[in-house]
Amino acid sequence: MGPTTTTPDGAVDTRDMVVVHAALLREIRWAPAAVARATPGPARRRARTARHLRLVLDMLGHHHDGEDRLLLPLLRERAPRDALRTVEAREHEHAGIEDRLARVEEARGRWGDGDDDAAPALAAGLEALHDELAPHLRAEEREVLPLAGQYLSGSEWRAIGDAGVAAVPSSQLVTVFGMLMHDADPEVVRGMLAHAPGPARLLLPRIAPRAYARRRRAVHGPERS
Repeated sequence: MGPTTTTPDGAVDTRDMVVVHAALLREIRWAPAAVARATPGPARRRARTARHLRLVLDMLGHHHDGEDRLLLPLLRERAPRDALRTVEAREHEHAGIEDRLARVEEARGRWGDGDDDAAPALAAGLEALHDELAPHLRAEEREVLPLAGQYLSGSEWRAIGDAGVAAVPSSQLVTVFGMLMHDADPEVVRGMLAHAPGPARLLLPRIAPRAYARRRRAVHGPERS
């Protein structure tokens, strides 16, 4: 899935990545409270929360892997020399975030297996991950996405989105699309579905928000909207 539209100046429309960023930041920002809500608590709630956190953390890891393979190397080749510092800075930040992700995932695994003592480390790790991730994603939106819109073709940009979709378990695709839709501009959502099969274009905007709402209530509680 990915947009094929261009902006008024002829650049590829890269707003779908802003949608992905917003969803990831929201879920990670809410995650420490979800851990606290499930500690202690019914084993079923903890397991459900741990699975959701794994999905979100995996999405972040695959998102950065897709950029490292399909976006940043092309910008290195094509963008002006004075933009290389921006590309290299984002690559360096990816390495640091990957290390933090590994530590958070280790704590998530222990907590999901029933270790209450891992809850403080998991919550603190998630908070630190959010604090590190937020400025990184804002810098990507401010500095990298304009370069991508100018120096990548529509098919090259779609390949990044397609790789992200392929990394999501098929059983979670509807919920994940609802997660992306939650705060998204409807115009951007339509662009993200432009290459999807007709039934998906028709049904996903209807069923995905409901699937995500169920997940959100189960993991984050009814107070999250």
